[in-house]
Amino acid sequence: MLIERFNLSGRTALITGAGKGIGASIAHTFAEMGANVICVARTQSDVDEVAEAARALGVQALSISCDVTDESALQDLASQVEQRFGKLDILVNNAGAPGKGYGPVTKIDKARFEHTLDVNLTSAYTLTHHCLPLLQAAESATIVNVSSALSWMVDRNFAAYGAAKAGMNQMTKIMAYEFAPQIRVNAIAPGAIDTPATAFIKQNPDMLADTTRWIPLGRMGDPGDIALAALYLASPASAFVSGKVLEVDGGMFALPGSAIQATLNQPQ
Repeated sequence: MLIERFNLSGRTALITGAGKGIGASIAHTFAEMGANVICVARTQSDVDEVAEAARALGVQALSISCDVTDESALQDLASQVEQRFGKLDILVNNAGAPGKGYGPVTKIDKARFEHTLDVNLTSAYTLTHHCLPLLQAAESATIVNVSSALSWMVDRNFAAYGAAKAGMNQMTKIMAYEFAPQIRVNAIAPGAIDTPATAFIKQNPDMLADTTRWIPLGRMGDPGDIALAALYLASPASAFVSGKVLEVDGGMFALPGSAIQATLNQPQ
């Protein structure tokens, strides 16, 4: 049956940024498809809640509080996975946010730029580095990196974040080549997604209209849209897919690279 190509039973998945939004949805989706999940985020109470919901689906679930910019914490995270499961089938590098890197270049100094790279790019590289022996111990492992439409789209105030996510895209392609054939590596580039972090957009009708104006499908995405893409890339359904960046953005990729151009090109 085709549905079996999406079955994750017996597999173990580690998802960073799993406390809310996209990461929580990925963890729940993977658990529903039978995977044991390690839910990682900075706030323990958030991942505790996600892990509890996963266990209710009949799988094993760990909840671990971790600062992904702390290499020693990432080393300890990999050690905990090894002690509990002995291997890792799926790694989802989802943790990230514009954070301190949002703003004009005149305001974003070296420290804030480097912090943005640490959160969005260096952390994914470092965790992959420490988890590589666990991924190699699996029969067929997959890595899914969560990038952003801002890896290709041009908009003000996102120089640091956009650079980090563009770097993630290229890192994904190189790792896919380096780790083949045993480990597949792909990325997802979400567009505007309705999460707790973007709740302010829906609370402002004018801002929501400005946001959806340059989304051909006319709405913000749902975390489940990204989770289903992650399921495809992490499951045997995508067994011949590696080194790809999958845009899940409501059609934004079909528009010009500048958010301003895209807005102006839409019918008023």
